[in-house]
Order: sequence, then C-alpha cells, then structure tokens
Amino acid sequence: MKKFFRNILLFLFPVMVLILLLPVNPRLRYIGLKHDCFNHGIWIYDRIFNNPERVDVAFFGSSHTINDMDDRLIEEHLTKKLSVANFGYCRLGRNLSYVLLKELLKKKHPQYVFLEVREDEDYFSHPIFPYVASDGDVLFPHLLFDARYFSDVWVHFSYKIELLQDALFSKENEEPVRTGNFGHSAFSDTVSPAVLEKVLQKQGRPKEKQSKTVRNFHLAFARGYLKAIHQLCRHEKIKLIFLFLPSYGSGLKKPKEFATYMKYGQVWIPPQAILCKKSNWHDAGHLNREGAKELSLWFAKRMNLLLQKKNAK
Repeated sequence: MKKFFRNILLFLFPVMVLILLLPVNPRLRYIGLKHDCFNHGIWIYDRIFNNPERVDVAFFGSSHTINDMDDRLIEEHLTKKLSVANFGYCRLGRNLSYVLLKELLKKKHPQYVFLEVREDEDYFSHPIFPYVASDGDVLFPHLLFDARYFSDVWVHFSYKIELLQDALFSKENEEPVRTGNFGHSAFSDTVSPAVLEKVLQKQGRPKEKQSKTVRNFHLAFARGYLKAIHQLCRHEKIKLIFLFLPSYGSGLKKPKEFATYMKYGQVWIPPQAILCKKSNWHDAGHLNREGAKELSLWFAKRMNLLLQKKNAK
C-alpha cells in the first residue's frame, strides 16, 4: 500500500510542477470572473493593460469605493489635469488591493493612491484573491498566517487548470476590450428611513469587548498587507492616503486602526454632514448617486488643496 501511494505521489508531483510552470493568459483570469461584481474585474484589467489613458489618481477598496467615489466627477472638478480611476472591487480583503496595485504598477505610474478604510479591518483573504493573484503571491503570501491559505491555494490551482482546459479545447474565452475610463457605479434610489433607524438601533447595542492580544492576532494579516502596500508606494514614490468610508450610523469619527494608517500616510475623513444625511444612502452600506456626488465634490476640493500645497513648495 505504501508503494502504491508513493507511486501516486511520484506521478502527481511532476503534473503539479507542470501546472505551476505553464503560463496562463492573465486576461483570462479576469474574464472568468464575469459573474462576480457585475463583471467589474475585466474592466479593471483592461483599464490597466489595454487602455492607453494614464492613471494619476487610483482608488482601491470594496463596493463602498465603487459606489461612493465618482471618478469621472472628481476628474472634472480637479484644478490640475489628472486622470482618475476607481479600482474598487466588491467585498473585503486587503490582499486583493495589494495584488491590484501590483498589476497597476506594471503599466501605469500613479501619483496618488487612495486606499479605502472602514470602521475596522477585515481579518481574511479576499474571496477573489486566489483567482487573480500570481502563483507566488498565493503560495508565498506577504504574511503566511491566513485562515484561508489552503483554500486559496486549492482555488488558485483549480482555477488555473480550468483556464488551461478552456485554452486547450478552444472554448469561447474572449471578451471585447472594455474601453471606459471610469469605474464608479451607484444606484439612484434612496433607502427607507425606517431601515436606517433599525441600523442605528443595532449600532447602539453594547458590543463584546476584545482583548488587545486577540485583536493583534486577528489583525496581523491585514496589517501585514497594509505595510506591503505602503512599501510598494514608497518604492515608486507614490503618495498613499487612506480614505474613511464607513457605513451609515457607525458612530465612529475615525477608524479603529487610525494609528496604524497614520504610520503610512494621511487619513481623510469625510464630513459628518454628508455621512449622516439619510437621503444620501442607497442602503446602510453604500451611498446613492446624490450621496456619491456630494462626497466626490468634497473630495475634489480636498484634492485641489493638496495640489495647491504641492505647487507652492
């Protein structure tokens, strides 16, 4: 029996090495995500690699970033001609922002990177990370400890085999290049005030306290990738700024990891007048178009002040 299993392993090892070494068209990785996040992945890839327009200001984050930051409106209201792109992607996980920033730096050189921060950091790997990350980033993550590590490795290589099969058997796997410059998307409708009232009631309930040791253990993953993102930006001489995009009624004037962010860059906190206005919200987590307009115009003014200070030096 031992000999049998040894022979199986000897057979599978070169197969796995071959899978590891075989190249996959990176665009296919994003095409395969057509049923996720309204097919936003292929727009991100094409905006980086197939759109000649430069990227001077880049946003990275979750669906909060997609909905809340109107890159077209911001670009129109900047006093200096800068190209703005919203690379937000649905759901949470710091390692996806890290991978997308690495992708961006292969073709573009932004002057500013704005990284979304919420009330608190998420503990886990982004669900899409194993689909778009390189073999090296999946096998050797910035911080090895990750509750989803083995799952990510399995998904990554399973997906790679699937893409190789599609290429081998000439399945339809192409999609026209997405040529748009802007990634913002938002809904026009407004959430019911009754729903927001329930959110406030839930936020008011006492929460279980977490010891500092436990918190530091769980946040090691996110903090490791924040440091890696900062190192990328510093190496490329890019100004990294954190943008606080909380949910409705969070009650926090600043994020819980404020001290961590301040080690790496400024933290921009939107006015409470925008965040507390009920008519600005599509649901408890995302601004609607009117709310995004107000927030984006505030951002453009803040950005113009930053540009003025830079020019004055």
